[in-house]
Amino acid sequence: MTRVLALMRAHWQTMKSYRVQTLISFAAIVASIVPLYFVAGAVQPIMSGSIKSEGGSAFGFLAVGYATFMLVSMAVSALPQAVSERINSGVFEALLTTPTGIVELLVGLNAFDLLLATLRAVVLLGAAALLGATIIPGRVLPAAIILALIVAAHMPIGVLGAAMILAFRTTGPLPKLAVTLSALLGGVYYPTSVVPSWLRLVSDVLPLSYGLRALRRVLLQNASLVDVAPDVAAVAAAAVLLAATAALAFSYALRHARAQGTLTQY
Repeated sequence: MTRVLALMRAHWQTMKSYRVQTLISFAAIVASIVPLYFVAGAVQPIMSGSIKSEGGSAFGFLAVGYATFMLVSMAVSALPQAVSERINSGVFEALLTTPTGIVELLVGLNAFDLLLATLRAVVLLGAAALLGATIIPGRVLPAAIILALIVAAHMPIGVLGAAMILAFRTTGPLPKLAVTLSALLGGVYYPTSVVPSWLRLVSDVLPLSYGLRALRRVLLQNASLVDVAPDVAAVAAAAVLLAATAALAFSYALRHARAQGTLTQY
């Protein structure tokens, strides 16, 4: 844990050099809720029926979806970018020679980015609540548990991307494909129930589809974790399966890179 905190502190020291940029990014998050508010008002009559089981309010539905998607995007993209940057700067191989374990290293490399994305999501939901979104404060803890599971189900995709960086120096289309599919078919902007039947199969295998449904029911409808247990179990199962796959892929990619002597090539 100490080593993870040290890596996070190093990232924090770098970010302090860009204070204005950080402040602007948070201001942009707050500003983005305004058009979302007006869009939600315009589509409320159309969406009310299809989102009845997920809060019924288009504004709350969109705010929760957008905030969660920001976290998912970061969970998928942060680690490949961090590994790529450290390979290009010649730092990654040096990190591997320290007593830091692989798991600690991977967590430490993207923990700060995820923490920052979480703060942005909280700011966005807070702004949405001020504008009238029906977010139930008493359900924050179970909502946080579900959100953590959603992130845990998407971080392995970032690990797979990092493995591809080690092996091929590129992630290929994997992270962008995962983010795009989640945005279009994961229930971020509209319920998965309106997805065409020929695309429903894709929607049904995306962890975000189940996670967002559970999150909205808890945060917007005061549902308990027991009420959303099937969806939560689906997200947890996806997290375990993807984590095992990603661990094997990263281990193989690291052995391959060491055998080829390519960790210092940039």
